[in-house]
Order: sequence, then C-alpha cells, then structure tokens
Amino acid sequence: MSSQSTIRRGQDADLAAVLALLQGAGLPTADLTSAAGLHMWVLLAEESLIGVVGMERFGARALLRSLAVAPSYRQRGMGHQLVARLEREAQADGVEQLVLLTETAEKFFSASGYEVIDRRHVAEEIKQSAEFRSLCPASAVCMSKLLASQRARMSRG
Repeated sequence: MSSQSTIRRGQDADLAAVLALLQGAGLPTADLTSAAGLHMWVLLAEESLIGVVGMERFGARALLRSLAVAPSYRQRGMGHQLVARLEREAQADGVEQLVLLTETAEKFFSASGYEVIDRRHVAEEIKQSAEFRSLCPASAVCMSKLLASQRARMSRG
C-alpha cells in the first residue's frame, strides 16, 4: 500500500462508489443494503475509493465477500492488504472461521491460507445467506480459513 492509501471501515456515504466498483468487477450487489451483519472495509487512494472487501457475520462464522480493487490498482498487493485487515478485525471481534465463494479468485485466496471445502460442510446459517442461496452460482468454489483463535483451540485438542 502506498503512503497515500488507507483502509478504513466503510460508511453509508461510500455505498455508491462501492456498488460501482463491485458491479464493474462482476460481483453480486443485490443484497448489499439489506444483508444483516454486513461490514465493509474500503481502500482509499488519492481521495478515491479504489478497493473494498466485505464480511457478512453469522455468530462465530462469517462470509467473506465482495473483494474488489479498481483495475488500475491491481497487482500491487492491495487485495491481500484488504483481506488481512478484515481478518485481523474479524478475529479481534470473535470470528473463528471465514467462508467464501469465488468463481475467479481461488488462486488469490489459496495464497492467503484459504482451503477449498465442500459446500455441504458449511454452517447452516451461512448456507441461508443470499450469497449461497441465489447470488453465486453452484459452480463457484467454496473456500474456508480458520482464524488463529480457532486454530489454537483445535491444536490443543
């Protein structure tokens, strides 16, 4: 991230720019204003919104969604920085597992420690989200990452 770029929590005033960025990336936006427990982080550079990542929370689990970086800013590590920020804040807030669906970014998320899982093993509350029920096609790859607090408990037995 350059010295002129910052990541912060998304605000209502960011919605139009977030929608435009997500739509430009071909990502679902139909439920962005209605999804309960949806949190967004935005990346700003030169006073423009150039990146976004979202998390829809379901108790100790959450659905990572809506990661996009403006085309002219890609391949600079900004997507990884957005995901890392979301993961840190999610873990600090008690989220133990992140789940996502992707049609195009399996390699990107694998590099960040996410593993492909069978959709049948996803928690029922996440399966009830609009993203799982209707917004993402059945062909999308399902991936998951356990955050540090959950990994520590599992390694202790």
